[in-house]
Amino acid sequence: MPPIRVLQVMPAMDAGGMETFVMNVYRTIDREQVQFDFLYHYDKPCFFDDEIQALGGRLFKTTVRQDNRLPRYLRELRALFAAHPEWRILHGHYSGFGMFYNTAARRAGVPVRVGHSHNTAYEHNLVGLLDRLMSSRFSAGLTDRFACSRQAGEMLFGSAPFTVLPNGIDTAVFAARDPRRRALLRGELGVADDEILLGHVGRFTAQKNHPGLLRIFAAAAKRMPRARLVLLGGGPAPYIEQMRALARDLGLGERVIFAGVRSNIQGFYDAMDAFLLPSLFEGLPVVLVEAQTAGLPCFVADTIDRGAAFTDRVHFLPLQDPEAWARCLAAASLRRDPDARRKAVDAGYDIHTSARVLQEFYLRRYAEVTA
Repeated sequence: MPPIRVLQVMPAMDAGGMETFVMNVYRTIDREQVQFDFLYHYDKPCFFDDEIQALGGRLFKTTVRQDNRLPRYLRELRALFAAHPEWRILHGHYSGFGMFYNTAARRAGVPVRVGHSHNTAYEHNLVGLLDRLMSSRFSAGLTDRFACSRQAGEMLFGSAPFTVLPNGIDTAVFAARDPRRRALLRGELGVADDEILLGHVGRFTAQKNHPGLLRIFAAAAKRMPRARLVLLGGGPAPYIEQMRALARDLGLGERVIFAGVRSNIQGFYDAMDAFLLPSLFEGLPVVLVEAQTAGLPCFVADTIDRGAAFTDRVHFLPLQDPEAWARCLAAASLRRDPDARRKAVDAGYDIHTSARVLQEFYLRRYAEVTA
C-alpha cells in the first residue's frame, strides 16, 4: 500500500523555526506510511527544496505573496485540489491565507483540515494588521488544531480545542559536544580561544528584533571587552545592510559577525558560549530548544513564554532595558548544563516524540475518513 500523502501549507520553505520543525518531523516519520507534499505562497527557490524532493516530497508553488493576484490564486487552488484527489489531509501552518486554501480544500472534498499555530502575536505594522485580520477566519475552516504552546493556541484558536505539540528537535545531535568542531568553527569566524562568543539564530525580520539585539550587545560589550556576537540567519538584503550599518554606528565594528544561513547550525552552538533571543514575540522558538539542548546559557526576552525553559540556564530579561541584559550577561556563569539532553527529552522536545504524535494522528484521521 502506498503511503498516505499530507499537504503541508507554508509561506515557503526557507530556513526558519516553523519550517525547521516541519522538516524535523518529515525526516523522522516513517515515510513508507506518510509522505508530505508542500504548497508554497511564493514561487522561488527555497532553502529546503532539494531535501524535500530527495525525501520524496512534491512542491507546488503559487505567486500570490509576490503579485497579490488573488483571483489567480483561487483558480490555482481549485485546479490543484481537483488534480490531487489523493490528498485527504491538509496541514496548514500559514494562518493568513487559511481562509482561502481551507475553503478551496473543503469544497474539493478534503475532509481533514488541520491548523497549526506557531506564534503568540503579530508584527506591529500594516502587514501584521492584515495578517491578524485574515487569520481571524482561519480557525473556522479547520477540523483539527495544533499549537506549539498554550499561548500560541489561545492566540490563534481562542476557545476552540487544540493540542499542544512541542517543537521537537533531534536532541542527540544538538547535545553532542565536539571540542574539535568548536575550535574549527571559531577559527572560521576569527574568534580567539579567550574570547566570549555570544550567538543568535534567526531570520532577519522585525519579529526577531535585531536592532534591539545589537543595542543589547553594545551595552554588554562595555562590560565584556573580550565578547563577540555571531548572527546566523538570512533575510532581505537591504534589511541586513541596515543592521550592518547600525552595528557600525554603535561602534561594534568587527565584534559583530554576520555569518549568514548555515546548514550546520548544531555546530555553531558548540562554538558559542551563550545564546541571545530578544524577540518581540514568539510561539515556542525552535532555536531556544536547540540552544538549551546544547547546554548553553540562554538570555531571552520576557516576551517569550516562560514555559519554553526546561533548564535552569535560561534568563528572562526586560525587552526595553539593554543595561539589564548587560549586567546579567557580565555576572552570569557561562557554564553549560551537562544534563540538558535528558531535560529536553523529559520535557517532550525530542523529535521522535513529536513525529510519533503526528504520524499516529495522520494515520488515525485518514482511516476515519476513508473507512
